[in-house]
Order: sequence, then structure tokens, then C-alpha cells
Amino acid sequence: MTLSAADRLAILDVITRADEAASRRDADGYVALFTEDAVLDGTQGRHAGQEALRASVGPIWAAEGPATLHLTLNPVVEAGPRDGQAVARSVLLIIDPAAPPAIRAAAVITQKLRRAGGCWQITRRTVAPAAGTSALATSKEGLMTSTAARQANIRHCRRRGPIS
Repeated sequence: MTLSAADRLAILDVITRADEAASRRDADGYVALFTEDAVLDGTQGRHAGQEALRASVGPIWAAEGPATLHLTLNPVVEAGPRDGQAVARSVLLIIDPAAPPAIRAAAVITQKLRRAGGCWQITRRTVAPAAGTSALATSKEGLMTSTAARQANIRHCRRRGPIS
């Protein structure tokens, strides 16, 4: 399965809006981007279902301090195993905007998404600490090694041909 450019843009919009809602501390806006049965998991525990997500994000965000910016960086969107599914990997930087600005945390985010009713929603968001090269290490969530990622990119570019 392949994703259209419109699908890729819609998915980027969803994952960016999730981090933007987190910056605004908007739990309802954040949860609206997830399916009813979605799972949020990582170092802060496992939270399944929209109500559990809504209940969990307040304390998670409060632990970051009164105001932080959640920045989505280097997103890579790939088709999922079935039609209407996708996987998005990105880096999340949590910034304390007080002078001088400081990075509070960095994480690798893996999000599984599903298209339903013409809209993309997050079915699973996995947050892993970004330490050294662990962002590219193989994990149970299916992240590729840096070598595998480079090889996949080379194959992808060869299929598409040179950019004109």
C-alpha cells in the first residue's frame, strides 16, 4: 500500500496538532485526535482508551512545568500494513520557553494511525526517551536501525528516480 500526498499531509497535520494541543494543555483537543480505543504508552505508563488518555495527560503535562512547547521534528510517514493504516515516527522536543529557553526532554515518538470516515486518527502513540542513537535502534515497536533506514531510503530514491 502507498499513501497519497494528501494522506501524508493529513497525517503530518494530525501528529503536529497533537503536540500543539499538548503545548496549550488542551486535553480535549489532544484526545480528539485519537481513536476511541487508542493507546498512549511509554515512560509515563500505559493508558488505553480516550477517557484514560484524557485523565493521564494532565498530570504528565503538569510534571513538565507551567508552560512548555512540544515541537514535532523530523517526521517520517510510511504506509501501514493494511490499506487505511500508517506509521509516523518523529522526534519530540519539549522546550521550556523561559529565558533562556532550555530543552526539558527529547523523545522518539512512534504513532500508528488509521483512516476512518475520511479522517486520520492516532491508534497508538509510543513515547521512548531519545538517548544517543536509540532513536534509530530496532525496538519492539518496529523502528529501523540507522543502516536499514539508509538502505530503505536508497531503494525508495532509486524507484523514484532523480528529482528534476
